[in-house]
Amino acid sequence: MPSTPRRPLSETQRFSLASRVAGLDQRRLLYLHQAVAAGSVRGGAERLGVSASALSRQIARMEGELGMALLERHGRGVRPTEAGALLDEYFAEQRARLDGVIAQLQEITGARRGQVSVGLGEGFLWHVMGEPLRSFVDAHPQLHVNLQVGSTDQLVAQLLDDTIQMALMFNPPPDAQLQSHAARRHPMRIFVRPGHPLAQLGRRVNLADLKKHRLGLLPGSYGVRQVLLSAEHGDRVRLVPQLLTNSARALLHFVEHWNGVIITAAFAAAREVEEGKVLALEAEPPLLEGGEAHLVTRRGRRLSPAAQQLLRHLRSKVAIVRRA
Repeated sequence: MPSTPRRPLSETQRFSLASRVAGLDQRRLLYLHQAVAAGSVRGGAERLGVSASALSRQIARMEGELGMALLERHGRGVRPTEAGALLDEYFAEQRARLDGVIAQLQEITGARRGQVSVGLGEGFLWHVMGEPLRSFVDAHPQLHVNLQVGSTDQLVAQLLDDTIQMALMFNPPPDAQLQSHAARRHPMRIFVRPGHPLAQLGRRVNLADLKKHRLGLLPGSYGVRQVLLSAEHGDRVRLVPQLLTNSARALLHFVEHWNGVIITAAFAAAREVEEGKVLALEAEPPLLEGGEAHLVTRRGRRLSPAAQQLLRHLRSKVAIVRRA
């Protein structure tokens, strides 16, 4: 059955709708944006640090103001209606424009105060939170740092929706919207406790060897796991972890206290290797040698002067993204 063509709004109706859209509470638009980005009300609430009921209530009020539905539920999540998608796009454009204005204003004031936002994979923490980030904060005492820790997929999403200004991540996906400012190749290693049977092999460890031991892995949203999945496919081996976790710290405890085996970038457990808590074993598949650590921003985003200074600082001070 053909759809009924939409009747054009009268000038009075158009003015009324324009007034309602222009008068929308920016916080409610942000709530809608985060719910859409997360794919659920609960996920959006967690991103914002508010309760799911508060987020749902604010979106409902906005729907009442406009007289139209903005979200529709499916399964355990939500997706935007046509109206919701239009408002989400409107909000993203407005926020990007506002960021540009703020960046220019900060250029005028010299960026002596404000906030910079950085995302990190958990394996980067030890290498960034020490001298590199501390020295920057010491030199800019009136600036505040918003530090987000997450998976590669989460950090990419936060870069693209401008939640963070830059990120350090392992093996980001090829994406024309991302710009890498520094990168360095890092092999992946197999980590075990001293005395573990794999340490007695006297040769490189292959993926088939791992099937005989307790294995701990990160989920597929992490760059480390993406490299490993490619190696599994190449070797026609399927690894089934006994422990699946999004915590790099939990994986290291798994090695130390469960006598488990993990696979991650060499730098992610460098401190534990130095302290003699774990051993780093070389792996056989060549694909495990090809991952890279990157310092990334969203291409085209205009960074504030403070963020530009931090980007330059991290590029020169964080050894794991600085080419040798």
